[in-house]
Amino acid sequence: MTEKMEATEEVGPTEEIVQALLECMVEPLLGRSSCKSNEVPTLDQQKSMAKQVEAVVLLYNYYYRKQHQDHKIEFLSFTSFCQLAVVLKPSLMTYMKLMHRSDYTDADDLESQLSLTEKAIMRACDVSSTLDAAEVVSLSEKWPASKVAVFLVDSRRENCLLMHSSMTCAVWSIIEKHLDVSSGYLFDSKCTNKKKRASKIFSAGLQYSDGEGLQELALSAATEATGISRSDLVVLESHLVYSLDKEKASVRLYLVQSTKVNADFTIPIRDVIESLQGALIKKKPSGWSVAPAVEYFHLLPYKEILSNWHSR
Repeated sequence: MTEKMEATEEVGPTEEIVQALLECMVEPLLGRSSCKSNEVPTLDQQKSMAKQVEAVVLLYNYYYRKQHQDHKIEFLSFTSFCQLAVVLKPSLMTYMKLMHRSDYTDADDLESQLSLTEKAIMRACDVSSTLDAAEVVSLSEKWPASKVAVFLVDSRRENCLLMHSSMTCAVWSIIEKHLDVSSGYLFDSKCTNKKKRASKIFSAGLQYSDGEGLQELALSAATEATGISRSDLVVLESHLVYSLDKEKASVRLYLVQSTKVNADFTIPIRDVIESLQGALIKKKPSGWSVAPAVEYFHLLPYKEILSNWHSR
């Protein structure tokens, strides 16, 4: 069965829902950006903005629509989303290249015409479309693993270790490590050729195909991120889950327990799971605004697994 999300709030107009997501995910970066409307943002600014806008696309095109799938909410294509985004946030035009062209629909060598933000929007639209049409629970087991993820819990299995703004500004995330080193950042210039990129990912998949190699990578990533000794980490279970980074790719998720008391484990697991079960967007007297689930956006693919594990 296709994964479902509970719909706990009424459905809002597309423009207002996207506006609420942009206000949360994008406006903070636009507000503190030092570049003026006629200046090209720095590479770091472009990378940061690309991540934020990519999150908005995935949250709307996949998660919000899935949460209200009975209402058949409109899917925003690459062009539709770009056009709506710059209308709602005109200063986003600074981060666009293709949208400045009046004839962009006929542009040759489209990839070279895109800004980092536009590439992120296109990729997120492709991922959302694939997941929307797939039975992700079963198909993710057939898709090659592109990275490992670690949900790290304390010795009492009451609190977890999450990182704030490490992947996306204002969003909590867990430890992740890409199998293919060159794809550690999705816009790596060494991997612009799709055939070469696919070859590298395939080779990495073979290297870790025995499962033991994936677990070794996950534990190494946990040690590297936290400084916790490998001897103090215990793998509780693992699962294959769909990836939000690439089309038709999966993530090997490891639930790992630290056997030593650590003051860094401060976020109650129960609170995380309750937030993930809730609505993404809520209506308030002043309009629409994001709910706590958006703060845990990177954990949404693992929602059911974490909930089932914690209830046992």
